[in-house]
Amino acid sequence: MGFNYARERRKFEAEWRKLRQEYEQAGMDPSSIEEIYLFDLAEFCSRRRFETRTQPLPDMYEAAEGASQSFLLRKQKRFSTGFDEADFLGEDSWLETIEDPTLWKRLNQLNHRDLELLKYLVLEGHTQKELAQKWHCSQRLISKRLKKIKKFLK
Repeated sequence: MGFNYARERRKFEAEWRKLRQEYEQAGMDPSSIEEIYLFDLAEFCSRRRFETRTQPLPDMYEAAEGASQSFLLRKQKRFSTGFDEADFLGEDSWLETIEDPTLWKRLNQLNHRDLELLKYLVLEGHTQKELAQKWHCSQRLISKRLKKIKKFLK
């Protein structure tokens, strides 16, 4: 649920009416009380901005027929991708699904090992650490190789 500004502001002001009375009864200077109020108000506004402008990404989910998806994925289809693995006949047949001709051309210039690295990281969702264990090398080496691929594809 989103941030209800009117309700939250009413709660904030009600809390501050009580605090103001306590501070006055304790003998605090009114200008000091006002400074504290303004600081808390700025914090309140900052929290409102954060909660209004950020939306958490959905948890991982199974996209089966009739399965409920998060609101974010229903609203923004571009956050979701899908493909049927049965459509891919060969190991590198996923390249045929690339629609951008420039990207397709660059990907076809990569060697088999680099394409395999991309497939494991991007399509299959493995981590660099998992891939390093599988290939018996360091994660740092995988990271360097990935940086070179990214630079080449730009």
